[in-house]
Amino acid sequence: MKLSMVGTGYVGLTTGALFADRGNQVTCVDTNSDLVKQLCEGNIHIFEPGLENIVQRNVSNGNLNFTTDIGSAVRDSNVIFLAVGTPSNGDGSFSLEYLKQAAKDIGKELNGTTDFKVVVGKSTVPQGTSETVLKIINEEVEDAVNWAYVSNPETLAEGTAVKDFEKPSRIIIGTDSDEAFLVMKELYHPFNIQQDRIMRGSPADAELAKLFSNAALATRIAMVNEFARIADTVPGADMDTVRKMVCEDPRIGYQFMFPSPGYGGSCFPKDVQGLVARAKQEGYEPLLLNNVHRSNELHKHYLGEKVSQLLTMDRPKVGVWGVTFKPNTDDMREAASIPIITGLINRGVEVIVYDPQDNKARDIFGDRVEFAKEKYEAVEDTDALILLTEWKEFDSPDFNKLREKMNGNQLFDLRNRWLPQAANRVGFSYHGVGRNYSLGNSR
Repeated sequence: MKLSMVGTGYVGLTTGALFADRGNQVTCVDTNSDLVKQLCEGNIHIFEPGLENIVQRNVSNGNLNFTTDIGSAVRDSNVIFLAVGTPSNGDGSFSLEYLKQAAKDIGKELNGTTDFKVVVGKSTVPQGTSETVLKIINEEVEDAVNWAYVSNPETLAEGTAVKDFEKPSRIIIGTDSDEAFLVMKELYHPFNIQQDRIMRGSPADAELAKLFSNAALATRIAMVNEFARIADTVPGADMDTVRKMVCEDPRIGYQFMFPSPGYGGSCFPKDVQGLVARAKQEGYEPLLLNNVHRSNELHKHYLGEKVSQLLTMDRPKVGVWGVTFKPNTDDMREAASIPIITGLINRGVEVIVYDPQDNKARDIFGDRVEFAKEKYEAVEDTDALILLTEWKEFDSPDFNKLREKMNGNQLFDLRNRWLPQAANRVGFSYHGVGRNYSLGNSR
């Protein structure tokens, strides 16, 4: 099948590359000519495990192409994906500027085509956007054009996107057109052979399902972190023990129920705020969701304050392991590290950072922090170590080596990854999220 992908960001590039890898002819469109040139050479602009090899393989075999010419891409395709960015406005609402322009451009280029075309909304959008896209395209196309619209939200997680695409938990297809549904079913067939994961509804159903999923996961994260803050006020409480007791309840489960510095990235913050903003525009104020993001952001500042209060020495020096919003990505958008490290710097703390993917962090922090080349370099002569991102290489630290290199003995495990007893045994004072295991408490 011939496909075009309008937008080569995280979603567009991953989707285009994985469809090309199954034998489809895919053309990705972007207005940035420098980026297109880079992609034509097989060099991708994001870090996602396994993706660059797939892009390079399919560029080499001719299945994957990149261009700035939206006209030829649309006219030559059976299915046209809208995968442009929908960033947040200042009030938290979705900005649909790029989406509307892309829809208008697609509508113009559909004129003169004679074969059936399917236009697919892949970008995450606020509820009701399908009606907007349909209206824009219909204003541009002539009556003779045979086309239909599908909402097909992405279900990818950064760091596991290739696996998520190849083995999806569900494939959501929102359309009122039976013909378009059959086209999409054929397109996704290679990913649907073992088990039928396709779920059909209206475009509005698909939009809401995507927003509901992200809002539900964000709510779980905010809730477990709020309970961790409560646990901090209760002598003898350990949030790790509490969550295990609770998550064994089959009605609750373990997914996204782990204390952390809070959620970040491009999806949860944007989608929760955008969902709430659009609901308010329609006259409804979601009481629960209205405070989910606020709770999450307060948690980041709460942890920063907690660290600062325990750094009582003059001009403390702190090492930080991990700054990306999650492991296996270079994404710094809404990362908890930004407010936490910024707060420390503003209090006069010297910060040295190590992260396996720190390029974007260097752009954000500049010379306000020092960047180390490996993890133990980041703790030389420091008073404390903070674990912010749970990269695998941080899972089993040599506590004796840390003790030798550090001046102080404060460990802030903001992912609750380490055994408090193992750290305290060699003289560290361990502090987790909602865990009361500081030096002298080895229960």
